[in-house]
Amino acid sequence: MYELIQVGDRTYYIECPAKMGLFRINENAVCLIDSGNDKDAGKKALRIIEAQGWQLNMIINTHFHADHIGGNQLLQQRTGCTVCSRGSDRALVARPLLEPAFLFGACPPRELRNKFLMAKESQVTELTEELLPQGLSIIELPGHTDAQFGIRTCDDVVFLADCLVGEETLNKYRISHIFDVGRYLETLEMVKSLSALLFIPSHGAARADIIPLAQANINNTIAIMDDILALCTEKARTFDEITAALFEKYQLSFDLAQYCLNGTTIKAMLSYLHGEGKVEIVAEDHCILWKCIL
Repeated sequence: MYELIQVGDRTYYIECPAKMGLFRINENAVCLIDSGNDKDAGKKALRIIEAQGWQLNMIINTHFHADHIGGNQLLQQRTGCTVCSRGSDRALVARPLLEPAFLFGACPPRELRNKFLMAKESQVTELTEELLPQGLSIIELPGHTDAQFGIRTCDDVVFLADCLVGEETLNKYRISHIFDVGRYLETLEMVKSLSALLFIPSHGAARADIIPLAQANINNTIAIMDDILALCTEKARTFDEITAALFEKYQLSFDLAQYCLNGTTIKAMLSYLHGEGKVEIVAEDHCILWKCIL
């Protein structure tokens, strides 16, 4: 764990729970693609960088989730590096309280204000083509979050952020985080068309052929929505009834954090199915019910 792996002349990644990409801008300076889940991850990344005689000039955050920005504050304080992200995600990187607030739907309780869901604040700059180090290009990967993106390096290595997850994660947790199901599925179809020497998901093994994994993520998403439709065909159900049934069916551990995380995906799926004309929203007995349209 936290091993530096070279995958191109100027491209590396750090093997850890949420992989960090590393790109050598020149002989001395490097750019980090995501910074891990907390200050300890940042410390370990910095030790690796300094052991090579490099200086950290920039962190690129592919999206705002805490396990990708947790090392920002420490690394920025110790090196003075620039932290960059894009669009709506940049705002949430700069104000990490918004992640648990987004999941909870209001000012979050203390149980959600932990390092897994709320990173430390850092100063964040909008990533523009002018700021992007030469040798890197941006790949739009929306769906997991509103403005998530990936990075392609001049070594033809593609960092895919969280647009998909590896088989082990998919099988263990079943419900991965999705903000916008329509754009998520479009992103995965686009990823299937990409060519590269190597693809690196943040939560999964690096691989040369990304198509089978992308299709597995698509199939899993569709299967969950089929289960939702089946539940809402039996009778009109509240969101909590749907959530409880899915947690039981997939044998998932349940607490407030999992309720909020997985609940976001379930709500995104209900929204998508409603937009597709497959479920309707019914207000009845002071409850919002979801009912399959036969």
